[in-house]
This record gives sequence, C-alpha cells and structure tokens, in this order.
Amino acid sequence: MRVQLLWVLSVLIGLGILTGCNPPATEPLPRGATREFVLIISDLRFIGESPLAIAGTENPDLVVQVGDRVKITIKNEESQLVLHDFAVSNHDVKLPHYLRPNQTITVEFIAPRVGEFFYYDPLHPTTMRGRFIVIGR
Repeated sequence: MRVQLLWVLSVLIGLGILTGCNPPATEPLPRGATREFVLIISDLRFIGESPLAIAGTENPDLVVQVGDRVKITIKNEESQLVLHDFAVSNHDVKLPHYLRPNQTITVEFIAPRVGEFFYYDPLHPTTMRGRFIVIGR
C-alpha cells in the first residue's frame, strides 16, 4: 500500500500537478502567427496581464517564435506621475513618446531572429527589465 502511494505521488509530481507547474508561455503556432502580450506598469515593474501563462508575473519572459508578429500592449497604471518608455534590445522597437499614467500604447514588430533579448524601460532599466526570447521553428 505504501509503495502504491509513493508511486502515485511520484507520477503526480512528474506531471507537475503537485508542484504548481505553469503552462508554457508559447504554444505551437503557424509560421508568422500573431503573438499578443499585455503588460501593466505598476510600482516600477512590468506585470504580465495576458496571456494567462504570464498573468501576475513580474517582468515575465515573453516567448515567441522567429517570424511571429509580436504585439505588446503596455498600460501605465502607476499611481504617481511617473513617465515610462519601452524598448527591446537588438530590435527597432521604441515608443513614439513617453507613457504617462493611465495611458496605453501598443507596439508591433516581427521577431526577425532567434535569440534571447531584453525588453525594458530605458528610464528605469534596473527594475523594469524582462527577457524577450525568440525560439526557432
């Protein structure tokens, strides 16, 4: 009986049921699919809102496949008058103007090459920085 219980527990742990395993942030999509993310700015951090895999995560990893159209919506929900910016390293992704509280903006671009990059706020790079990961197909 004890051996059976240990076996069941090991199977459940292996499946991630008892460990709280998060679903992967990326799913197989057709080449050139649109991958959408929503990031909330709060307390000098990016907080993931969607998709569900990043919801509530501070400075979440954004994972896409090479060739995907990437659409990132950024909502500034700071309670104080703090301006923000947004950029992605090694990509031509920048905001046309600083983001004020209660403003929302969306950036769109194609993920051109495989690699690990960073998205960040150039005005607050030490606390507002996350990984932008482009995987191959």
